[in-house]
Parts: sequence; C-alpha cells; structure tokens
Amino acid sequence: MKNGIVGLAAFALIVMSFTTSEKKEVVKVSAFQKEIKAMGLEFNMPAGYEESEIKENGDLQYSFAIKNKTADFEVRYSVWSLKPELEEYEKCKKDPNCLMVHPNKTYTGRIQANVLNMTGGQDWDIGAFPEQAVKREFNADNGGSSFFEFNCEFGKGYKYGQMIYLHKDNVADVIITYMSNDKDSHSDLMEVPFHAHTFKN
Repeated sequence: MKNGIVGLAAFALIVMSFTTSEKKEVVKVSAFQKEIKAMGLEFNMPAGYEESEIKENGDLQYSFAIKNKTADFEVRYSVWSLKPELEEYEKCKKDPNCLMVHPNKTYTGRIQANVLNMTGGQDWDIGAFPEQAVKREFNADNGGSSFFEFNCEFGKGYKYGQMIYLHKDNVADVIITYMSNDKDSHSDLMEVPFHAHTFKN
C-alpha cells in the first residue's frame, strides 16, 4: 500500500463501506419497546448506552442492539414469541399423524444450538439460574448463562460473548448476548444493562 496503491485501497474501502451500510439498520428503543410489549416483555434503556446497528449474519438474528457510550461493549437482543408455535401445537394435537414438541420445551434446543453457532461448533457449559432468582429478577420461568469465545460471523469485532437466556411459559423465549474484548471488565460492564429486559408482571 505504501508503493502507490494507497488511493486504490482507500477507494475500495469507501465502496465496501457504502455497500455494507445498506445492510445495516439502527432500531430505535421506542420501536423495540413497542414490538416486545405485544409479546409480554418490557425494556428500559440503561444509563450510558445508545442504540447500535443491526448487522445481518447467518448465526443468530436479533432485533435490537445497544452499545456502551464509553466502553467497547455491546448487547444484542433476540426475542421469539411463543404464540405462533402454541397455535401450531394446538392444531397438531388434533392430527393423529402430527408430532410436535411443546413450545415450552423447545428453548433448551435453541440455546444449545446457539452456543454451537457462536463458538464454531465448540461445546461450552450452559448454567441454569436458580428458579426463584430468575422469577424474582426477570419474571421468567427459566433462565441461565454461558460465557464463551466467539468463532462466528455474529461475533465479528469481539472476542468474548456471554449468552443470557430467558424463558416464560406460553409467552416468549429471549437470548441476550453481551459482547466485549476484555475478559477482566466483562462482568462489571454487564451490571448496568443486566436487568434492562424483563417479562412484564
């Protein structure tokens, strides 16, 4: 690049930035709050955070993201309403040839598959939260966490990830992904946004 092709490289970078920017979207907190309210969830923007871009990827789709204004730390939110699955399940029960796992049980497979996607197929431990604690703090029926190192498109730009999963029977499944490059400060940075996203009482 130092021998006369700096201009070409810069032009390529500009073109690449222009084309990729078309695939990115910043969802406003008010829009996310409206979306999840209908699912029985609520979100309060934590202090010191702002909306971040939604980036297309083949690992985990998410509908909202926030970024710390002063630290290299991002949080992404993936939400699945169980209502459509419950409707399909009720239809399936009436068909003797239909077999379907109850939607309240599918979250276990979802979180296991997600960890494999995040780590490039590596098996990392997934720990469950105490039932009383997850009920008290998130108004959820089940929840847990897994800390891992990214090896996927979703985690591009970050080294460490932590998945928090939440499930409420007949309502929704949630995966919250905390992303950083500093293992030592990761837990401390999680504290402020940790209870921002909960199920409604």
